[in-house]
Amino acid sequence: MPIEHEYSRVIHHGGRSFFATSTMADIFIAHARDTAERGDTELVPLLHKGGVELLLVGPLTRIAMSEIEVGTALDEVPPPKSPRRLPAPASAGSSSSSARRHRVAG
Repeated sequence: MPIEHEYSRVIHHGGRSFFATSTMADIFIAHARDTAERGDTELVPLLHKGGVELLLVGPLTRIAMSEIEVGTALDEVPPPKSPRRLPAPASAGSSSSSARRHRVAG
């Protein structure tokens, strides 16, 4: 029976995305941060859904990590709010030239 893992983090590196468990993502980020703070450049291993990658990490390497959030069923999502409308301009006492100056784009 295969082992089931919960891939709850995404590591973004070099234009690619890797799905990882929270533990593996935290280990990778800690190692990458330590490497960059020392001013070194290393291949840092990342165990992810597709296997193992050695990712090049240095002081200028951009890495991001995001959490995967699990949504709810569609019938539990509240309906979207209607867009807010601007109040209608007062027509009493306004000239056509002042109305042109105060038009709202859109």
